Amino acid sequence: MTIAWTINVDGRVYGPYSAERLRSFASEGRLAPTSLIALEGASEWREAREEPEFCDLFTPVPKETPHVSTPVAVPKPAPTPLAAVNVDVPEGKLAQFAIVIDVKSHSSGDLEQAIASLGSAHRLVHNVWILSTTQTVSAVRNRLVPELGKSDSLFVVDASRGKAAWFNFGPDADVRIRRVWQKAS
Repeated sequence: MTIAWTINVDGRVYGPYSAERLRSFASEGRLAPTSLIALEGASEWREAREEPEFCDLFTPVPKETPHVSTPVAVPKPAPTPLAAVNVDVPEGKLAQFAIVIDVKSHSSGDLEQAIASLGSAHRLVHNVWILSTTQTVSAVRNRLVPELGKSDSLFVVDASRGKAAWFNFGPDADVRIRRVWQKAS
């Protein structure tokens, strides 16, 4: 018998998922240390970081310290011309990204500052940015997610490497996105 897990997001239960699938969600940043999970059919929800099966996936969360805003000079990499973009760009090299954020909440996060901290960026319209950075698509998503509210969603495309990462679209949309993205790859 295969052990199956469920995820509780704001009272909605998703799953069942295999332990391998939850590990995949964690590596994509879609399963947070504080995500509520339970064995299928169980009524007791636990944070993912507290479940022995998954605690190794999460580094300990440091205790909160007061945030002190200190101006930091962030070096801006020179933008790469579009003609030079190709899918053979190795990780750690400058790559181009498109970031789409649907802000539905009144989050207190500072998206502009978070995006600017990643590299050279330009806001195209109110919810779309372009970015040049050496970060991976997962690193970009993981840097921006803490700035979002619970009902906000994020889609990040690494145009140089042909990869995408997203947050908070729900399991049905996740399946459709994966299906479409795999066809395009």
